[in-house]
Amino acid sequence: LILTTILGIVSVTVIGALFIPHWSAIFYVFIFISVLYVDLLGVLQFSGVTLNSVSYIALVMSIGLMVDFVLHILLRYFESTEPTREGKVKETLRTMGTSIFVGTVSTFLGVIPLAFSSSEIFSTIFIAFMALVTLGAGHGLILMPVLLSLTGATESISVGGRSNHNDEKHRDHTAGVVQKNQIDDDDVL
Repeated sequence: LILTTILGIVSVTVIGALFIPHWSAIFYVFIFISVLYVDLLGVLQFSGVTLNSVSYIALVMSIGLMVDFVLHILLRYFESTEPTREGKVKETLRTMGTSIFVGTVSTFLGVIPLAFSSSEIFSTIFIAFMALVTLGAGHGLILMPVLLSLTGATESISVGGRSNHNDEKHRDHTAGVVQKNQIDDDDVL
């Protein structure tokens, strides 16, 4: 379990670094996935779930599922062109927060039927997934935005992965693309 956990968290962190080409993203991904994993272990222990093959599989799968809550918020934060941390966090929650919340609710609804199962296997999966989704949404939608507003980087990344440092040239280019797209859409109508 320990080796699998370490390899899983390191793998997710490295892959996250490829998708978010900002050096500080590595620390956020590693720390948040590690904390979420320890929190999930605590919830399973508190719920009376013993470590067996089913709970082991649920724990290993949870590493891959927890990364969604973290990477979506981080990627949107670093893509934001707002000049301040608070502005970047507000834009991130406004644009990505709803999608994460809808994903959380849909996962809740998909897992609820497992609560009524008499099988210990399904009961273990239900507890693990409910804890995973609750902790992931709480950390991704509450804790991470607070920490990003306090310690996040103020520069942003462009689609190609290069920093644009919120310069006026980038904003003018983006505005020009938006205006051109609006004109093209109006011509179609």
